[in-house]
Amino acid sequence: MKVSEVVLRSIRDTLSWNVLKTALITALPLAIIWFGIALLLWDPVVSTAESLIGWVPFSILKANGAFLIGGFVWFAAVLITFALIVSLLNVVIFRYVRQEKYTTFSILLLLFIALGWTLFAFMNWDFVYGEVSRVLTWFPFETLQAGVAALLAALVFYNLFIASLSLAVLLMRHSFLKHLQQRDYPDATLVEKGERIKFFPMALRDTGVFFLLLLLFFPLLFVPFVNVGVQLILWAWLIKNAYFLSAASLYAPKEEIQKLSVHQFVLWGIALIASLLNFIPVINIFAPFFAQIMFFHWVMLNRNTNQ
Repeated sequence: MKVSEVVLRSIRDTLSWNVLKTALITALPLAIIWFGIALLLWDPVVSTAESLIGWVPFSILKANGAFLIGGFVWFAAVLITFALIVSLLNVVIFRYVRQEKYTTFSILLLLFIALGWTLFAFMNWDFVYGEVSRVLTWFPFETLQAGVAALLAALVFYNLFIASLSLAVLLMRHSFLKHLQQRDYPDATLVEKGERIKFFPMALRDTGVFFLLLLLFFPLLFVPFVNVGVQLILWAWLIKNAYFLSAASLYAPKEEIQKLSVHQFVLWGIALIASLLNFIPVINIFAPFFAQIMFFHWVMLNRNTNQ
């Protein structure tokens, strides 16, 4: 089964009401909790980030400061554009979009807007980067350092949210995968609980290692574009093994799981594709569900044909 077919099938399933409802019920409380924790711990985390930033040469800091602040402007542009479209065209939207399809429409609209602003940024990157860099020269070093420290602190809490959501999805995977199994693979049977591979301890271990690697690769967060690649790879590594095993352990015996696990290129590809959604505001709450569903479909479609 081609990964592209798995991706298309998983997009359809992720946009189903059953998954959307589960994602919102799970992600919104976690987001509120981490937002509250961030408010309580903001000052000490920012102070720690400022201390670490002191090790970084000023030229690198300013260059990446422009990149990070440009990303913040992109984020604000996406949300503002979405708000304007919904507020100006709400009558048309409610008239032609059925109520049960409104959530899907909103997600697709956000994705389209984010893609549009991303293309604009790439096509006019020299202008955007130059303007942001020029604005940064108006501030003294201390202000720039504090600004980047605040962005890094936000990144820390964002990664805590991503990691906690990833663990939560593992715990509830059976509730939404069962529906997909009954619809698409009615002949599949659950593996006995006593014979299933234990994956959650591995997920906890990988989460701890994820934050350790994030700390070790801290200097690379100041290198434009490299930081995006590092963050993407770490997010993919966070879910790759645990999400594969969480799906496979339900419907594949250990012998088949061992055969499937040799396809590391495919497993990495699925994890990377899903992790890309973490860069898109709002859409990111569906990333772990999308990943779990992709691993599920790939396992189910290859478990009996794998040689």
